[in-house]
Amino acid sequence: MRSSPLIAALALLPAFSGCAFLDEGSPDICPSTAILDGPGELVRFAPGSAASPADVLFRTKMKAISGVCDVDEKSVDMELQIAMEVARGPANAKGEASFVYFVAILDKDKNVLTRTKFPMIAKFQRQENALDFSEAVTVTIPKKKEALPKDYIVYMGFEMTPEELAYNRKRQRDR
Repeated sequence: MRSSPLIAALALLPAFSGCAFLDEGSPDICPSTAILDGPGELVRFAPGSAASPADVLFRTKMKAISGVCDVDEKSVDMELQIAMEVARGPANAKGEASFVYFVAILDKDKNVLTRTKFPMIAKFQRQENALDFSEAVTVTIPKKKEALPKDYIVYMGFEMTPEELAYNRKRQRDR
């Protein structure tokens, strides 16, 4: 007895039914993701400086999020790629940018369920002034019976001091 390729393909369909690409606009399957406005960009100045353009150690920005999610009865697993850029500032003699970014999971009522920090060190080569890279992150969200995957939100941003956040918000208002 010979099986048809169509039957074989249909048999595999249930195994992939809970999987979706985030950039395909699958709001019923995957949690939404967002880069926070204020903490999505960080300008770090030399310690004790006047926060002038000459005092910038580096500037880093989250540019985009892509990935896939897989939903089963117990959890939502997300494989995310976060595209970032880092620009070296004039006060950066050391040739590296050290920063921390976070991934936070919120429920539909905007309660923070988890917030995980990821330390990074971007190293510039001798004459290099900018880096573009992508960081891979895996997120697992335990499912609650009453919640759908689309009820969760995954936010990303950079850890920063209150002064750095105020600087970012002022810069964004002035644009």
